[in-house]
Amino acid sequence: MGSRDEGKFSAPWLLRRVNQHYRAAIASALQAAGFDDLPQPGYWALMALDGGVREAGQLVSRMGISKQAVSKLIDSLVGAHYVERGAVPADRRKVELVVTGRGMKAIAIIEAAAQETEDAFAEAIGPEAFTHLIALLERLAETREA
Repeated sequence: MGSRDEGKFSAPWLLRRVNQHYRAAIASALQAAGFDDLPQPGYWALMALDGGVREAGQLVSRMGISKQAVSKLIDSLVGAHYVERGAVPADRRKVELVVTGRGMKAIAIIEAAAQETEDAFAEAIGPEAFTHLIALLERLAETREA
């Protein structure tokens, strides 16, 4: 990549900084609503569960973290009453993850904080540019290593 001009940052740094805006907004909104026991990886796990993920293995794949990390995260989410474990009727060996009412309230707060952050970004760079940015990020997120 070579050296950068002073004041310029690489893509990983910039993506991290943008992500920090989301994380800070979400953490602040959750704390203000009394959900200060939700760990940061729990934000993404709850969103994945709300998006149709139902099993720990799916969380491993979606979140890109180890089975052990997902297991610890699920234990913390269950312990804090954001998620419940339930049996899968068709296969008793499997465990289904179900978001509780408390978890659904946290999801609503997360979504609102994320939307406020996106609204601020769209205002800063313009709605068309922000829509284009999201489309480009979606393409990059789907890119696989060769």
